Amino acid sequence: MDSGNDPNQPRQPRNLQGLLKFAMEATKDEDAPQESHFAQMDEERRRFLEEALKSLTVDVVRELEKAMKVLLDPESDDEAKAESIEIVIDYVQDIDTANDFFKVGGFVIVKPGLESSSAAVRAGTLRLVGELAQNNPFCQQHLLELNILPKLTELLTDEPAVAQQAMHAVSCMVRHYEPCLAAFIDIGGLECILGCIQTDNEKLRIKSSFLMSNLCTEFEPVRDEFIKLNAVERVMAAVKPSKEYDAKLETALSTLRVLTESKEGIRRCRDGSMKQKLQTIVKLNAGKEECQEQLEYAQTLLKRCFSEENDGTDR
Repeated sequence: MDSGNDPNQPRQPRNLQGLLKFAMEATKDEDAPQESHFAQMDEERRRFLEEALKSLTVDVVRELEKAMKVLLDPESDDEAKAESIEIVIDYVQDIDTANDFFKVGGFVIVKPGLESSSAAVRAGTLRLVGELAQNNPFCQQHLLELNILPKLTELLTDEPAVAQQAMHAVSCMVRHYEPCLAAFIDIGGLECILGCIQTDNEKLRIKSSFLMSNLCTEFEPVRDEFIKLNAVERVMAAVKPSKEYDAKLETALSTLRVLTESKEGIRRCRDGSMKQKLQTIVKLNAGKEECQEQLEYAQTLLKRCFSEENDGTDR
């Protein structure tokens, strides 16, 4: 754990992938004295290098089981548990290892981790859930069977660092896996996302908006359900023109852009004050490079929601 005390030192490698990454990090600042010349490696040298690398790899299952032992030991302190979670995360970034982690009983550490009194352990466990679930239907299925979605939604109101990781874990579980999404909707998950979009926690707000946009784009019925929950009105409340870049404003405009891809979303967006707000944003942000995205979102919304209205007025 010595290297963990120095943030400037790369984490010590624990597997072949980590070894290669470690080597690249350790040598990235070295300046080549002259132009490098690369040649294809001959077969004998390739075999020698492969054998050398194999000798440096570790027994992954054994390392995972050691980490699990620490995490399940009541006598282990929170720092040791947090470090053990990091070890597991390092390994399960490989999808095959993530699946093996389930097969060796690794998921038994998830619930205790989510219920830990330590914020670091809760946040680490949520990161682990995200790594296991991301683009991995096998693990998404078994995490769903653990029935942890209610706990994840509860942790969305935890302290900021934990809440952000909870939204990441939810996002990884429900995206591209409809059984998880259906279960999440059944427990009021869409309302939870809307609540997070209105928070002052910037990172949580951005993650929530990303998930909403992704779900609305992938599933029109989900977009329509958000609209029924007054998502348009709730997001419009966060639209406050600013002379400078405003992350909260940009997130709100981006979310409205997605919600107004339906006629009902457009109808709800045609609020008397909304048109004026958008026009003010365009006026205040014109020519400001740092405000380019919020400017473009405002212009898109004006054209989409009010151009027909303007045409009617002109005639």
